[in-house]
Amino acid sequence: MKDTTSTISSNKKKFWQTIFSDNKYRPILISVGLFLCFNLGVLIPTFIFSTLLKKDAVSINLAGRQRMLSQKMTKSLLEVKNQQEAGKSFKDYQERLNKSYKLFDDALKGFQTGKSVEGADGERIYLKAVETEKGRQILQEAVEIWNPYKEKLQPVLKADKLIQFKDLEVAVTYAKENNLKLLSLMNDLTIEQEKIARTKTGYLQLIQLAGITLALANFFVLLSRSFKRMQIADQEIQTANLQILQLNERLQADNMRLKSELDATRRLQQMILPKSSELESVEGLDIAGYMEPADEVGGDYYDVLNLDGKIKIGIGDVTGHGLESGMLMLMVQTAVRTLQEVEENNPVRFMDILNRTIYKNIQRMDSGKNLTLSLIDYSDGELKLTGQHEEVILARCNGEVELLDTTDLGFPIGLDDEIADFVDEQKVQLDAGDVAVLFTDGITEAEDIHGNLYGIDKLCEVIKQNRHLSAAGIKDAVIEDVRSHIGLQEVFDDITLLVLKQKDTGSPFNKLESEQLEPIGV
Repeated sequence: MKDTTSTISSNKKKFWQTIFSDNKYRPILISVGLFLCFNLGVLIPTFIFSTLLKKDAVSINLAGRQRMLSQKMTKSLLEVKNQQEAGKSFKDYQERLNKSYKLFDDALKGFQTGKSVEGADGERIYLKAVETEKGRQILQEAVEIWNPYKEKLQPVLKADKLIQFKDLEVAVTYAKENNLKLLSLMNDLTIEQEKIARTKTGYLQLIQLAGITLALANFFVLLSRSFKRMQIADQEIQTANLQILQLNERLQADNMRLKSELDATRRLQQMILPKSSELESVEGLDIAGYMEPADEVGGDYYDVLNLDGKIKIGIGDVTGHGLESGMLMLMVQTAVRTLQEVEENNPVRFMDILNRTIYKNIQRMDSGKNLTLSLIDYSDGELKLTGQHEEVILARCNGEVELLDTTDLGFPIGLDDEIADFVDEQKVQLDAGDVAVLFTDGITEAEDIHGNLYGIDKLCEVIKQNRHLSAAGIKDAVIEDVRSHIGLQEVFDDITLLVLKQKDTGSPFNKLESEQLEPIGV
């Protein structure tokens, strides 16, 4: 028995000695070594980074939800106040406020320390703590606003049939003063989490590139050794070169096809923009528009529709840019035009149907995109504004400049399936020579080489200084100034501008007016 065991052991030793000493096995050993390096050096880091990116996706989604919750709390609080003042039960709105409050507070703590929180589907998911110094600073600023807010909300949340007037006023006043600050901080947190995810994605791509390089090296080492041993190097090399050439040709064909598809989408975007003749056909308004995407395909939207003298003007900004954002923009343009064609005139129903259509498509696409959108109905110098987007700049002919906040006129499209309760309308009267300017944040957030933003104040000043020009002249002046600010810096976001200037209609009565309407029922 011992002799048998000894023989087997001796044979194994001789086998491995032969493997490592014989040159003919060296290519195989090298190939195996490179293969193991590939698996250990690429697959394992890929798994680790994929796991981290999945956690980052949770953080990004919940940070985006914080934005929505910050607005829902304010809306619900205002509805509680309205119901109590009307002598009606505020229980439903109190419950909505409490739900939003708990979700927001729980997630905020999760971002601080890392903990299990309630996800979008109601299931508990782990939310990791924010990793960066900037993110922690954003959270600290948010907590400094939120903690007093929590205290002021307690009497409202705990009230049974009647809330003390003083307690309710304190909560409402604080919400109005800090609502946009909290929204801005949660938006900054979302952007910060996206930056972290992009950095990790870059690392993952580098690892994958290294893996591909290693795999190619493995291939060529083994191939060259095999060619030498089999003495058919010339024919095999020619065959390999031919295969590589064919692969390059296919890659070139695929790249050309992809470029052609992107070009077609970009041309389609440009084609659906309103023509000069359409803009000139609008009675009473001098209109000029400009749109420049950051990529081949942009996510900004603007349109001017004239249906039997009924003028609808729209501007929107899809999150991000590229092909997916561009496709969503086309969906929005089609939906707006369709609702205009069927003569849907109620602003609440219009925005509600539009939102549900886009929301369902976004869910079907499994996309995280949404957009801000403002729509204007124009007639005889009057603007009827609805929907949430950037401010509307009004430059009066006497030099006064006004900013119309659209935050309370709607809700981001595609973020939630029900937004009717958030939709409102604002009327603005234009005198001859008055200018209304719509824009996307690609202008105000345009950076110079030092990272300084262009800003809303500078935009207002340029419009004010050039208000005497035509709409096209004002547009050109703004774009020229933005370009001068950007300089050699890369453009990171789509740039869109729409200038409306009231013509002199000859009417003896053109009174300056701006009034906030009560919410309109669906």
